[in-house]
Amino acid sequence: MYSTFLAIIGVYLIAVLAVVIVIYVLYGISHMKALKALGYDKPWMAWIPFANYWALAEVVLNGQESITLFDSLNIPAMLFKLWWVIAFCVSYIPGLGAILNVALRVICLGTCYTKIYARLDRTDEKDTQVLGYVSGFISIVASCKFLAGKYNN
Repeated sequence: MYSTFLAIIGVYLIAVLAVVIVIYVLYGISHMKALKALGYDKPWMAWIPFANYWALAEVVLNGQESITLFDSLNIPAMLFKLWWVIAFCVSYIPGLGAILNVALRVICLGTCYTKIYARLDRTDEKDTQVLGYVSGFISIVASCKFLAGKYNN
């Protein structure tokens, strides 16, 4: 009885691990492709957890000292590059932390995706905002878009 239960748990864990590895590889390949297409000099950062957020922010900032969010909120470049550290820290606030974490992820990562989509597709940012912020919440959307895109390096 226990051996059957352990075998089922083992197969389940192997399947979950396989799915996680596939998602990680697809994320790395797709984001590296987008960073290369944007001319970023360190596209390999797409493979490193959290460093990929730095790379996305850096490519969006393009050497600027700050970034403007929502047409009025001016954020210093270093703060924008380290949004994920702030999100991690606020996640420890009881009750409100998880909501703040998700909000920071959607706003900052969504802004990165919005600007990247606009640059890669040569469109206005207003045309890519919805998809950008959805991608900030569900990163697999960005991976699919980057993998499907035909971008010239």
